[in-house]
Amino acid sequence: MKIATAGSPRNLVILLFFVSALLLAPSLALGQVAPRYEVFGGYSYMRFDSTTIGYSDYSNLNGFTAEGVFNFKPRWGVVIDGSGNYGSQLTSYHYMIGPQYSWRHDKSKFFFHGLFGKAQNSVDIIVPPRNEVKGVGRAFGGGGGFDWFWKPRITIRVVQADYINSNTFGVTQNDVRISTGIVVNFGHIGHHPRL
Repeated sequence: MKIATAGSPRNLVILLFFVSALLLAPSLALGQVAPRYEVFGGYSYMRFDSTTIGYSDYSNLNGFTAEGVFNFKPRWGVVIDGSGNYGSQLTSYHYMIGPQYSWRHDKSKFFFHGLFGKAQNSVDIIVPPRNEVKGVGRAFGGGGGFDWFWKPRITIRVVQADYINSNTFGVTQNDVRISTGIVVNFGHIGHHPRL
């Protein structure tokens, strides 16, 4: 029988779980009001792993991210995520869906999500008779972000960071995407706590 040492990964995971539970427990006791629907749109920067498809270095791509969230509980929802990022002779699209957990406070919200879906990348290389080469494959990832409530219906997405693992052109890309923009909220779910 082997005894786990204090610095083992298993003990670190258990410690992280208990610290997270202690930090989140007080917020779980409070009543929450959340929007039923959230629609996000904004700027996106992607650090694309183009070394796997023959480039000498990573590529810096600029573009957009759009999301729609349906909150079925004040803390839990389903997110649909789409993004397009563009660079020199390189285009990357992602279409994903997954669960999202939100931790709301007075004027802000932290959220975390897991995503899976499809990636479509294209390289503008003239290969007669085509002007580009496309690769389509699976994608999955995860990330989170921070929103600041500006007005009742308008929220500022200060930052959203996502890791995206995709498989196109028969190879795997490990990308990082950073987004910022505006969230518009519709409807509501939950109730205010009674005092």
